Amino acid sequence: MTDIQELCDRIGVETALRHYAYGLDERRWEAWDLAFTDDAIIDFTPMGGRRETPAEMRARLSAPDPAWLFAQHPLVNTIVELNGDEATAYSDYLVETGRNGGEDGEIVRVSGGGSYVDQLRRTENGWRIHTRLVSMKWRETRRVRDEITR
Repeated sequence: MTDIQELCDRIGVETALRHYAYGLDERRWEAWDLAFTDDAIIDFTPMGGRRETPAEMRARLSAPDPAWLFAQHPLVNTIVELNGDEATAYSDYLVETGRNGGEDGEIVRVSGGGSYVDQLRRTENGWRIHTRLVSMKWRETRRVRDEITR
């Protein structure tokens, strides 16, 4: 039978995972900061990207970008394995981003999906991601007419 501490730990782990997605998508860096340990690493190398700290990624993505319109990537199929003060979480994600296409109300939409493998630690401030490994399973880029009046 699952005990209350295990349920609290699972909720804490999933909260850290969601702070990452929400903070990044909404550019709410105060939420983003709640996702990570001080020595965390985010590794996009399996999909040809960078391996960087959350601070490096935050600095790169918070720079002014007038073409950026939105991002959204919900997490699905999350499995959490607890081991004392450490945990591993496996999640799939879907991603939608939009950038100004510059031509007659068009936007460039990127859709995709992939997976995260996260190593987390219990800290004095709750569960935090220590290492995130990111893989992409599929991606589609297309130009579409923007249906939202800005």
